[in-house]
Amino acid sequence: MFDKLKAATQMAGLLKDLPRLQATMEEVRARLAETTVEGSAGGGAVRAVVHCDLRVASVTLDPSVFRGIAAGSQADQSYANRLIAEAVNDALARARARMAEEIGRAARESGLDLPPQLLERLA
Repeated sequence: MFDKLKAATQMAGLLKDLPRLQATMEEVRARLAETTVEGSAGGGAVRAVVHCDLRVASVTLDPSVFRGIAAGSQADQSYANRLIAEAVNDALARARARMAEEIGRAARESGLDLPPQLLERLA
């Protein structure tokens, strides 16, 4: 019974603070939109830079990757395509991790104790 009362009290507090929480989340979103992370593949032969709001900023290919694509071999082209996808996916994973960190930090500063599973879903 006391757990239900405690949960109801916490929910009422959240609803009261909702405008402040929304403003905090907007600040976090704006900060994440300006933050970038880098992912790579092939030992750095392909690098991808992604904003932490999950927008790709750039993909950079080492000249050796260009040579592999230009050689025309289907295997080389397929390998280059895989490297690009791996680098972008690596950068996106890093961006999601940064998002979860920032949201968690903002939640803790707002007095919320969000479970890690929820943070992963939010990111």
